[in-house]
Amino acid sequence: MFPNLAFALLAIEASAQTVTSTVTTTATSALPTLQSDWYFIRAVETPYYHSYLQTIPSATPGPAHLAINTNAGQFNIVSGQLVYNTGTEQLYMNVEDPANKTQRTLQTWFNVTENAYGTFAFQGDAITWTVEDIDRQNTAAWFVCGEDKLYINTGAYGYETPDGCHDQTIHSYGGSTPTV
Repeated sequence: MFPNLAFALLAIEASAQTVTSTVTTTATSALPTLQSDWYFIRAVETPYYHSYLQTIPSATPGPAHLAINTNAGQFNIVSGQLVYNTGTEQLYMNVEDPANKTQRTLQTWFNVTENAYGTFAFQGDAITWTVEDIDRQNTAAWFVCGEDKLYINTGAYGYETPDGCHDQTIHSYGGSTPTV
């Protein structure tokens, strides 16, 4: 009577098994354990609420990302440098030094060399970045754009946000494991 009903029920059952399998795999993944004198850094605004600072692939030089907690990096600010403790070496967040100082987004990435442009600091638990040749209204303003990449926001937080970007602030978190 309903020739496609059996097919539809099989498709729904297969889809449910896939979702169940994915959830089970994610739930059983080991989360990083925070080492003494280090912090997780995470966003606190939607749509990146409790997304964690890291590189992809994890613990390698490359663009700074905000992503899921399973590969959260461990960080601290030492002598104005945002330092990523990978377990084998330390990486430093670097910031683009643009020719056009009115540019709204500055790229960030992690590298084995120290950052030569600007200074990082904690303001409470917020992560800030300052530099002498750019007057920022909010030194704790960041963007997440495109493929979850982290940028410095040189303009006002929540005003004239570029297409494809989201305003964020990022904060240190000292819990033993990164929560969702």
